[in-house]
Amino acid sequence: MIRTASGAERGPLGRPVTVSLVIASLDEGAELHETLRSLFAGSDVADETIVVDDGGTDGSCAALETEEWRARGVVVHRIPRGGVAAARNAGARLARGTHLVFLDAHCRLERDCLGRLRAALATGPDAVLAPALRDFGATELGCGARLVDADLRVRWLPPGPDGAPYPVPIAPGGCLAVRRAVFEGLGGFGAFRELGLEDVDFSLRAWRAGIDVLAVPSARLEHRFRAYPPYRLNSASRAYNVARLALVHFDGSRREECLRKVIGTPRAAEVLVEAFTGDWEAQRGVVTATSVRSAEAFFERFGDWR
Repeated sequence: MIRTASGAERGPLGRPVTVSLVIASLDEGAELHETLRSLFAGSDVADETIVVDDGGTDGSCAALETEEWRARGVVVHRIPRGGVAAARNAGARLARGTHLVFLDAHCRLERDCLGRLRAALATGPDAVLAPALRDFGATELGCGARLVDADLRVRWLPPGPDGAPYPVPIAPGGCLAVRRAVFEGLGGFGAFRELGLEDVDFSLRAWRAGIDVLAVPSARLEHRFRAYPPYRLNSASRAYNVARLALVHFDGSRREECLRKVIGTPRAAEVLVEAFTGDWEAQRGVVTATSVRSAEAFFERFGDWR
């Protein structure tokens, strides 16, 4: 890694690493503004910051359309409500940076967090990067996560020692970083509803395509974990996401376990009909065609829920 005269990181081929930060926000209120303040208080800031207003009504994104925030490189882009995956994809399409950092709108970055992520992006191979997160006010950190059951719930992994990034199964979507060309090559985030499992699917697709998911425990931030978001969720959305991920990635008894979990959820029949009549076969074909590693190899490498 080298630095340009302006201080920007350069990658192995001498090309500058420019970072576009993408924040998807839906009625986050003051949380969004505090997230941005922590970002701009850091020792390194993004080259551009794109806030995607995912159909919000509380005015928190509109409040960023002032000269103060524009001067800091903040751009607000509005879309009809489509869920966090769609919002992140919309932000990525607008991005001009060589690398993307996706961040939730209820976070507080440590002062050197973005700088450490930028350095890891500059020095490492193509990978999806996962920083270390902790809940507000907590001391225990998690860095990367693994699947623990057929409901596709995850458990955070304890961070390893600071140093070179190391492999983990899943980069949770609260904050992850990736080269833009890699993100585009993977097709962005999948067509998942509202929120939930878009990060698991993205990590699985990356790993299966031969792109490792790497932990960067020296890059740290706080993330407000909460039982309920500040907006209403469709009761069937997560069940649909479970079914879709299982259909795209899994076979045999593993797929059946996931689908049986869906049967016990609200509006299960409707969810399963929508999942089975959707485009999962086409998506599965794309994943299979670009894979160099199987889903079963993923569980052999990182541990199984069975």
